Amino acid sequence: MRVEKLEGRKEILKTEYTEIDLKAELNFYLSDKFIQDIFLLDEISLEEYRKIRRENIKKFRPILSELLL
Repeated sequence: MRVEKLEGRKEILKTEYTEIDLKAELNFYLSDKFIQDIFLLDEISLEEYRKIRRENIKKFRPILSELLL
């Protein structure tokens, strides 16, 4: 593994997101909030919650999806 010191660099990493990316992010968040709520109401099991969440990550492809899996 290589480690670099970034001090003094003026480069800014900029990623532009499209409207579609942002809508997918919002849809994922709303869906995730909904399944959290029904899990907390004890309507679905933890296993079901995790399965639905994995499917939502695949479907909506949120921006930080690599960190969510």
